[in-house]
Amino acid sequence: MADNAAAPELPPGWDADHSGISIFVVVFCLFVSTVMVGLRVYTRRVIINQMGIDDWAAIVTLLLVYGDGITIAITTQYGLGKHIYAIDPTLIPGYLKCFWVSIVLYCAGLLAAKLTLLFQYYRIMAVQHMRKIYIAAIVIVTAWGLSQLLIGLLMCRPIQGFWDASVEAKCIPNYPQFYINAAGNIATDIAVFLLPLPVIKHLNLPRTQRLILFGIFSLGFFTVAISVIRIKYLKVAEDMTWENVESSGWSLGELTSALTCACLPTLRPLVSRFIPALATAPQRSTMGYKKSTNNIDLESRHTHRKNTSVGGSVDDKNGDRYNVHLTESKAETDDETEDVYQTKS
Repeated sequence: MADNAAAPELPPGWDADHSGISIFVVVFCLFVSTVMVGLRVYTRRVIINQMGIDDWAAIVTLLLVYGDGITIAITTQYGLGKHIYAIDPTLIPGYLKCFWVSIVLYCAGLLAAKLTLLFQYYRIMAVQHMRKIYIAAIVIVTAWGLSQLLIGLLMCRPIQGFWDASVEAKCIPNYPQFYINAAGNIATDIAVFLLPLPVIKHLNLPRTQRLILFGIFSLGFFTVAISVIRIKYLKVAEDMTWENVESSGWSLGELTSALTCACLPTLRPLVSRFIPALATAPQRSTMGYKKSTNNIDLESRHTHRKNTSVGGSVDDKNGDRYNVHLTESKAETDDETEDVYQTKS
């Protein structure tokens, strides 16, 4: 009589299922992103009645966040959240295909979020010499983002080699690529979130208002913190369907955080309807400076609206001073305002 072969013992918790965590993260991130962009579009289109390129970039970012979130949700049908030895091996190619799509959408979404912020800086922080810095930042961030997007797309050649083991393909090693991508993203994140702070620091505004502006724009460093935390989960272990729950969640959270940080500064006209104190114009300043023989004065972007302005100043690289104005474009009521920092030389 043949001996019965002992079945291999599975570790405790082998049938655990964390797919619900992934679904919760997706629903939460999509809800927050939708609310923030919805409020931004309402503020810019209905209250201010002026949609800019940064607003359209925010909408594109939202679509990419949706794409990434839906992809993560679909991945749970291919084993995400379960131990790899507890799922049908035939599901692995589908899991890897979704994983590849998620990588591409993450890279595209992060690029779109950063461009949203940079376009926004260019529009509202219209300090002449800083505009050149913003343009340079847009070029650098775009070049970096596109390079990572192309690497994500072409990690394997042919592409299907990423998820189909039967295809003979040449693939870029996951390491150090994942860590290079993370390090570059953290560096560009820090640069992007630091850019507006020098302008805010030198504005001739009441201390409370400066602190509020600092607080709003400094929220971006929460995104940097998420990027740093995410590094811990980049290593693709053998039990990838189980381990990737954290990585995918932090990646989607990073996109949501960046998009939220881009939207918050645009909501003042909306919030001031409920908190009238925020609609009060900052104190006027009579400070004035000259650059060469040209007077630096206020230029209204909306000649059909009444304008109030706040003067301030920042130093350029040569030590000369530029006047900085916080222009409030008045619509029908005092709360319908848009803040624009700008100079004219």
